[in-house]
Amino acid sequence: MIRERQERSDKKCPAAPYISDSSYEQIARIGYVCDLPLKAVGELLAREGLKSKDLIDVIKLNFRRDFIVDDYQICIGHQENRPFRMNFTGDKKRLAMRFYKFEHERFAALAYALDCSVQMAIGYVIETSLTRKNILLTVLGKGIIRELNQSRIEQLREICRFLDQRSPDVYITLPVVMAHILNSSLIDQKKITKTIAEWTHT
Repeated sequence: MIRERQERSDKKCPAAPYISDSSYEQIARIGYVCDLPLKAVGELLAREGLKSKDLIDVIKLNFRRDFIVDDYQICIGHQENRPFRMNFTGDKKRLAMRFYKFEHERFAALAYALDCSVQMAIGYVIETSLTRKNILLTVLGKGIIRELNQSRIEQLREICRFLDQRSPDVYITLPVVMAHILNSSLIDQKKITKTIAEWTHT
């Protein structure tokens, strides 16, 4: 009897959505500053962007069908909306990425709500993340934290505690600090590791 091969639980699904040429260039610049490949930046923007309630609030106006955000929130679609389509005024490029199956299923649910392809839904999340600076920096800041070693993260936490003591009315978090560091790196076109070293004086 021939046994069927079991599909790996961590198998990734390929995705290569079109994004505008300007967005592709912006991702390339971010990749240079963060020492990350383009696909890793795109995956971060898509993955973390879909988790952002702020981003969902922006794109939900285009929903034709309902979209379940989490256990406590559902966005109601409107049948009178046309199927979503991305319109590019200039050149466009494909950005090849890979997502876990459960992530791909979330994008498929988003695509169903928008009444478009999964590829287009992913591209839409990336494009939207790039146009909202608060989302862009927070998303990338959270992602880059995962790439840092423990001692570097502890140094950044010390900065948070230092800032918290001097700003009792504002709660300073690690992603907030990372967002400021990332913004400084992008403005100066400086590697983020060098900016972190300057911030931590190491």
